[in-house]
Amino acid sequence: MKKLNFGIISYAHPHALRFASTIAGGKETKIVAISGDGANSDVARAEAKKYGARFYRNYEELLRDENVEAVYIAIETYRHKEVALRAAEEGKHILLEKPIALNLRDADEIIMAAKKAGVKLMLPFNPRFTEPLVKAKDMIDAGEIGPLEYIQTISENVKPPIFLQGLDMSWFLDVKKSGGGGFMDTAPHGIDSLLWLTGDVPKKVYADIGAKIYGFPVDDIGTAVLEFKDGVVAVLTAGWGNPKGYSYGLEIKYYLVGREGFLDVRTAYPDFTVYQDRAEKVYWDRPDIRRIVSSFARAVLKDEEVPITGEDAKRNLAIILAAYESSREKKAVKLEL
Repeated sequence: MKKLNFGIISYAHPHALRFASTIAGGKETKIVAISGDGANSDVARAEAKKYGARFYRNYEELLRDENVEAVYIAIETYRHKEVALRAAEEGKHILLEKPIALNLRDADEIIMAAKKAGVKLMLPFNPRFTEPLVKAKDMIDAGEIGPLEYIQTISENVKPPIFLQGLDMSWFLDVKKSGGGGFMDTAPHGIDSLLWLTGDVPKKVYADIGAKIYGFPVDDIGTAVLEFKDGVVAVLTAGWGNPKGYSYGLEIKYYLVGREGFLDVRTAYPDFTVYQDRAEKVYWDRPDIRRIVSSFARAVLKDEEVPITGEDAKRNLAIILAAYESSREKKAVKLEL
């Protein structure tokens, strides 16, 4: 079976660890190169040795490697455009960490560069690839709970990245590098799932986002109320709301209310709890990341459309930025999507 040769650009984002292991273990994918750009270059070097991949000091060297066919970009957000544009120029297919960019203009440049180069561009929004939400989507589309009326979701609440041991996540606290704090980091997953579940886009958003828990120089948590064009109202809470001692590293919940039924998704990830000196949630499988990587690889190898496009990611970012505007102005913001 033909495998897609991946290069991983940077371990600045903690997701790189899980994506690397998934890519390395995939039936359709292989890691052939890793670059040490940005934070955690020592981790990148160790991972290259672990997976038998070539290590490059920077992404420019990696992009010149003719064996690299696609890249997973996990560098700091403010460098997304810079790296994605060069990857497109070198003809590499792009799996780009969220958010797509710091602003809509940069998002447009990335989208246009990928189209011009004829390469695939995909963003990895996890919830829509989880088993419970795939089942919920099937039930909604089949009309089993009637027309959707209301959605309440915690997607995602996590521990602040700087609590991660052995990794330098300080860039998340610099708004010029990250674009925002906990809401910017985690809400894109929830926004994508809401667009996907409803098959619609919001016309208005009202949000309250701020540094409410830890006193960080960036926000740590936020809540947004989204009014969709077809009438669905969704309430989304996202951020770094889980303290160090909380048993969940990742929390995701969905309450989906239709006219004829109600779906209660308590957790989208298979897990169990270990109770010893403290309680800890152990996730025994993460099919979402496996499905993201597989769907991207399949789109490249079979020249198919990716499930989450650059345009989807730009729309997602527009909603996030409008939520921040709403929070600053303390009023609802209309959306033109």
